Amino acid sequence: MSFLSTAVQQVLEDGSFCAVATSTPRGPHCTPLVFACSGGRIWLTTSRGSVKSRVWKADPGAAGLIRHGGLSVVFTGTVKTYDALDRNTWAAAVAGATSIARATARFSKKNARFFAGYAMDARQVPLAWTPPGRVFVGIDLERTALLDDEGVQEGRGRWGGETLSHRTFRRLKGGEPALAALPHDIRAELGSGGQGSLAIAGVRGPVVVPVRWLADATSLYAALPAETLALAGAGPDAAAALTVDKPSAWRARAMAGAMVQGTASLFVLDRLGSGAKTARAIAASVHPAPGALVRISPLRLVWWKGWSSGSVQVA
Repeated sequence: MSFLSTAVQQVLEDGSFCAVATSTPRGPHCTPLVFACSGGRIWLTTSRGSVKSRVWKADPGAAGLIRHGGLSVVFTGTVKTYDALDRNTWAAAVAGATSIARATARFSKKNARFFAGYAMDARQVPLAWTPPGRVFVGIDLERTALLDDEGVQEGRGRWGGETLSHRTFRRLKGGEPALAALPHDIRAELGSGGQGSLAIAGVRGPVVVPVRWLADATSLYAALPAETLALAGAGPDAAAALTVDKPSAWRARAMAGAMVQGTASLFVLDRLGSGAKTARAIAASVHPAPGALVRISPLRLVWWKGWSSGSVQVA
């Protein structure tokens, strides 16, 4: 990873989860996965029947976000999958046997605590969560950016550029809470705000950025620096997915989360005329240095808790 700065490498080495996004007909699909970094690649596993696994057979593009401490690394890259049951991947697996072996060892060591959790819950773990039901994935990094709460600290590769912003903002009235369609226990676990990962369909595919989110009586918002939002080069309206979760340090059955797929309306605060004061107040209530506010209009909710998951259309 000599092409990556020391700060970026540190986040990739020490981060616990990677929010990984792919492009689908419904817009970006983004969920958190455990991972490891080896040989300049991000390595992870996913179920053979997952949305990501199916999409990557036709479109190998991926985007991701890894957090550690007060820093985040945003990246995009190209996926290579290795599946013992897919003969189309066998030649690549043979050619890359040494690097795959190193990555497997690194992945196992880094995520040993989760394997211990699986061992404790062995009788309840579905086949899709066990090694025979999973695909090993390597992501070749093409673009990276190092972020903090103030914005972009450094970047590598060509990112999106300027965000196209709505010029006016108006708080919506009526309707039901944005997360009302989630099961009650999931809503209770996630609360009404916190850290999240926002996958936005940009000019060069999806980009995943760190946000602080808020669900009020009628709307779902995400706040972040304008410079961070500009990495996607999207707007003023774009397909998006907001992913929020309650992770566990070692036990998959204790994890809960949700992904809200829909349309994101982008508001760069310094470019707003009417409604600027209201937008600034909402953004400042959740983020220490907000330069932009995103309102997500949900079309579909996907949720998970332990081994269970489900989805519901909301519009």
